[in-house]
Amino acid sequence: MKLNNYQYDRLLQQFDEKRLKARYELEQREEEIYTKLPRIKEIDEAIASESVAAGKNALMGDSAALSGLKDRIKALDEEKSKLLTDAGYAADYLQEKYECSKCKDTGFIGTEPCGCFKTAMTELIFEESNVKDIIDRENFSTFNPDLYSDTIESYDKDLQATPYKHMKGVVEKVRGFISEFDKDHRNLLIYGNTGLGKTFLSNCIAREILDSGHTVMYYTTFELFDMLSKYHFRYEDYPRETFSYREGILTCELLIIDDLGTELTSAFTTTQLYSIINERLLAGLSTLISTNLSPAQISGRYGERIFSRLSKDYDFIKLIGEDIRTKL
Repeated sequence: MKLNNYQYDRLLQQFDEKRLKARYELEQREEEIYTKLPRIKEIDEAIASESVAAGKNALMGDSAALSGLKDRIKALDEEKSKLLTDAGYAADYLQEKYECSKCKDTGFIGTEPCGCFKTAMTELIFEESNVKDIIDRENFSTFNPDLYSDTIESYDKDLQATPYKHMKGVVEKVRGFISEFDKDHRNLLIYGNTGLGKTFLSNCIAREILDSGHTVMYYTTFELFDMLSKYHFRYEDYPRETFSYREGILTCELLIIDDLGTELTSAFTTTQLYSIINERLLAGLSTLISTNLSPAQISGRYGERIFSRLSKDYDFIKLIGEDIRTKL
């Protein structure tokens, strides 16, 4: 599971806030108990002063300074616990309450991430993927190949298959992409007419990759270029956001760009698209692009430089058939 620097900082901040919350709540309980049971405040002050005094004496060479400290503190703790329970409180009422007792809300046990930190990583990855809600509805468990025609009339001579049989092969190819994701950083370009399930298929892939513990970011091309344009031309207003978005786009393990060709094409968008494609290829990170454009239309719209990158380093998957949305 790979986080970029911004995501990692966010998680560390979350755990800092948990510890601050635990400390604040303890201080509130201490204030309550010290008012109701003043003797407990005296005990806490006695423990603190004896510990400091014993430490100073030990530093001055008094080897016996710490020998009796443990027993004295134990006796004071037992008195404090009895005062609390006699007053109807739990014996540990004046101890910090952590959400995770294993790591005490640090997120780490030694140098290893705690289970709670790993869970928080997964939650953050799903939250920032932009597909958290939709992949509960659009995934392989809800995929229905019967929506695709399997008649002689629908037979595609170029692909030598009906839409139904062709989609079966597409799903098999996509599952291969998913199963080999850790070993082979491939890229996909899914294209075809409107309503053939390109976005649905992208969401199926996103769900599987997220479930396997990898980072995924999903954007429509309009969202992607609108965001990049906004922060590029107004960087001074959004320096932190610009860095985090750009870092996420370039470092997530799978970037999904949906509906390429629906954006307003300009020199800026073309430059940004090439930069994203090129930098992710150089980093060995996978990208999935879906589009209604044919390969020839992609070449004509975005130029030879981008198309040569795509044709060389992407697996092109064509979807065929009629608009399946009319059958839902």
